[in-house]
Amino acid sequence: MKTLIMGIGIIGVIYGWALTEAGVDVTHFIRPGKLDRFAGGVMLDVLDERKGHKANDQAHYPMHCVAEVRPEDGYELVILPVNAYQLEEALKTLAPCMGEAIFLAFTSNWQGTATLDAYLPPERYLLGYADGGGTVRSGVYWTNLGAEIHLGEANGQPCEKLQRVKALFERADMKPDIQPNILHWLWVHNASATGFAAGFAKYKEIQPFLKDSALLKTSLQATRELLALCERRGVDLKQFPDVSFMSWPDWLVLALMRWLYTTNKSMQRYTAHAASAGSLRETRWNYDAMLQTADEVGMDMPALRSLGVYLEEC
Repeated sequence: MKTLIMGIGIIGVIYGWALTEAGVDVTHFIRPGKLDRFAGGVMLDVLDERKGHKANDQAHYPMHCVAEVRPEDGYELVILPVNAYQLEEALKTLAPCMGEAIFLAFTSNWQGTATLDAYLPPERYLLGYADGGGTVRSGVYWTNLGAEIHLGEANGQPCEKLQRVKALFERADMKPDIQPNILHWLWVHNASATGFAAGFAKYKEIQPFLKDSALLKTSLQATRELLALCERRGVDLKQFPDVSFMSWPDWLVLALMRWLYTTNKSMQRYTAHAASAGSLRETRWNYDAMLQTADEVGMDMPALRSLGVYLEEC
């Protein structure tokens, strides 16, 4: 599938590299002023978790970038690895000039499909989430690439376009995790991340955050509130065993989190971008959307609300 990726952020670049290495025709859509800057491509430092791939790889990715696109360019897939607050602008820019291309939205999601539905018919988009992350250090993309890719159809029904996109990522040795209810998966993932991300915003550095036991405990309580809010929205948390540990005793959950953030190399790279302006703005965006939902269903969220002070300038 001839593929267009929106931008040259961490996720767009790491997936563009992996797909290109697998023989996929990949182009990045960037602003006109950046074309010369990235004409020679970028350097990558990749912690690669895919089976059969070099675990620690330093590679040059000779990206193909364009600043203009037309329907006659023949793109079959458009990947949008954007923050939640950027999704509408990305759709407004690309939806009118992509012909019948399929759109894959790689973004956190709390508010459903209304933004996508405003620009595309349901048969032309899929929802997903990347298994990777990182940051740019001295011009090098310092990243991890996970072995999975999370995908799903908004209505949960199998479809031909989902199979085509699934095959594309399999070609790059990524195992597709096809969710029967991708919206619920995205809501639970978002809920699991936002409480701790809001607490992290106090320091914007991982070590002082991990040392602040009171703040960590409040972040955990906020996460539990958000998971309860997911249940109020109709999510069956038993279908998501990955978050079951959140019900363990506080001391055990926090000890596990400290251990993961300190020792797990993938976690360190995945969360390295958390202090960036874009990530903090997305945390605030999600935080506000979640509180709006809580107000609509009449749920009090005292722990989550107490973390809002750290997001006031985001």
